[in-house]
Order: sequence, then C-alpha cells, then structure tokens
Amino acid sequence: MRALVFALLLLPAVALAEGTAPQPADPPMTAEAFERFVQGRTMDTHDRTGRYGVETFLPGRRAIWRDAAQCLEGSWRPQGDQICFDYRGIDTPYCWTYHDRGGWLMAWLDGNRAGEAIMLYPAEEVVTCEGFLGA
Repeated sequence: MRALVFALLLLPAVALAEGTAPQPADPPMTAEAFERFVQGRTMDTHDRTGRYGVETFLPGRRAIWRDAAQCLEGSWRPQGDQICFDYRGIDTPYCWTYHDRGGWLMAWLDGNRAGEAIMLYPAEEVVTCEGFLGA
C-alpha cells in the first residue's frame, strides 16, 4: 500500500517531466500560429547542452540565424506540417515541426520525434549579420 501511495505521489512529477515530449494529441503548430508566435521576436535556441544559437524573425517570414560559426539570412515557409528555413548560400532547407509550450517552443528536425528536441526561448537581443566575423 505504501508503494502505491508513493507511486501516486510521483505521478505528477513524472507527467511534468514527460510533458515536454509531444503526445499524439499534440500536433505541430500551423504556419499561421508559428508566425503569430515568432514574428518580431528573437528566440534563443537550446539543445540538451545549452544555448547554441539565436534567431530573429522579421516581417514577411524572413529570419536571421546566428551562432558561433555563421550568420545566415533567409526566410521560412510551411511545407506540410513543418516549417522550413531557406538560408542564402545553403542548398538544403532546414525543416522542423514546432510545438507551443506556453511562452516557448519545442521543435524536432524533419518532424522526427525520436530525435533530439530543441527548445526556443524568447530573447531580448536582435540579431543582425552586420560586423559578424564568425568563429
């Protein structure tokens, strides 16, 4: 009985930890919802090791990505249930499914939920490629 009570007490914590992973009833954001969420904002991008890049979302579905190695200007577009980024000088688009987590976003590359998720959090800075020297 004591083990059952302990397990029931742990259930909310386990559910919260698992709450970051999408469930079948957790469809990706539509392009319209994504645009409403990001337009005019800058988002810090994190993986399990920490912050690795930042992106500013401009009107007209334009974006500027910056990390230690590169600064890329481009645009984004819907493709099925994914949001794809086309950056100048890069031949292959980067496509993601995005999920609203109430103030931040979780995303999977190519919609592969078995892969590692990234998290996007609102940031204060505005990204430009002006003066970028790279790593």
